[in-house]
Amino acid sequence: MSSATPKEPAYYKNEITDEDIKKLEKIFDTMEKDVQSSAFLAPVDYVALNILDYPKIIKHPMDLGTVRKNLLNGDYKLFQDFMCDINLIWNNCREFNQPGSDIVKMANHCEKKMRQLIDKQFKNHKPKAENTKSKNENSSLTIADKSKLIDCIREQSNEGLTQIVKIILKECPKGIEDIDPEKLQIKIDMLDYRTFNLINQYLEKNNNSNNSNDKAKSTKK
Repeated sequence: MSSATPKEPAYYKNEITDEDIKKLEKIFDTMEKDVQSSAFLAPVDYVALNILDYPKIIKHPMDLGTVRKNLLNGDYKLFQDFMCDINLIWNNCREFNQPGSDIVKMANHCEKKMRQLIDKQFKNHKPKAENTKSKNENSSLTIADKSKLIDCIREQSNEGLTQIVKIILKECPKGIEDIDPEKLQIKIDMLDYRTFNLINQYLEKNNNSNNSNDKAKSTKK
């Protein structure tokens, strides 16, 4: 079972800068030297470990190597997005394994150590004044934003829905839930701002393309 989520520090709302990425890389280097982190450095090889039910239980796998790659690719806009995936690693471990098992103890150790390293480095960081307005306007999705997106998604063709699902699976896998082997559910509340923007960009591009096609057909007539 997942542990209770601790109160988020103030820096979670900060944007991640290039300088922050360099500091976080050093933290990853430190974690990789810890022998207890070995099980969390790469995706779980459930075939080799003969735990074939792993993907049925853990819908959104995560590991330190993947988080580091995402960080370097610029996939995390805010610290809270970054920490969401970091916490997912430890929570997945506790979800799949028995409480008190060695692997869970390792996850608890790594969670505590990494949190301490990050807090020590960033806890005194405050948002830059020039970023405050942008952060307040862009980092949180309003109910109106979500409702508008839901309405737009409902109007999409099967092809459009497929493309939206691909975007979410790539950028924010937590935003998709398997209902059954033939059905997927988009979880709007789980989408981060980056994914929300990418979906809107696709919808706008798709809408413009459809309008152009309609005009072309009308001209031919």
